[in-house]
Amino acid sequence: MITILKAAVAYLIVLLVIRLIGRRTVSAQSPLDMMVLFMFSGMANGAVMGGEHSFVGAISAMVTVGLMHVSVSWLKLRFVWIERLLDGTPIVVFRDSDYDETQMRRLRMQQADLRTAARQKGLEDLDQIAVAIVERDGKISIIQSKEVA
Repeated sequence: MITILKAAVAYLIVLLVIRLIGRRTVSAQSPLDMMVLFMFSGMANGAVMGGEHSFVGAISAMVTVGLMHVSVSWLKLRFVWIERLLDGTPIVVFRDSDYDETQMRRLRMQQADLRTAARQKGLEDLDQIAVAIVERDGKISIIQSKEVA
């Protein structure tokens, strides 16, 4: 019975902390947001399955991580360089029929990844692409050439 009560309390605290840290984290938009969600799952597991001492410790850890995440989010809003450091910036990997091999190597990206993104956008040929950009969340944005659009 104590496990059921601890699970209910852990659920409510996780729900409260996730509401505190905001909607963006719930949708897992960035690696930092995903990390927080993974940490919460491990801590909640420890709170429910561990002893009484670990329950208080796990709940305290969840609240601490939630507050840290809110603090980091505030710092990212206040200081652009922190946002760029933690979330990255969009990177152009293809422009005017030319791959940027240096950036692609840095991202560990293959040309096939770009061709896949183009096909998903309904483009059959790379000549139809003006620019391809790897966004901060890792998705590839394709901007069509003017002749195609």
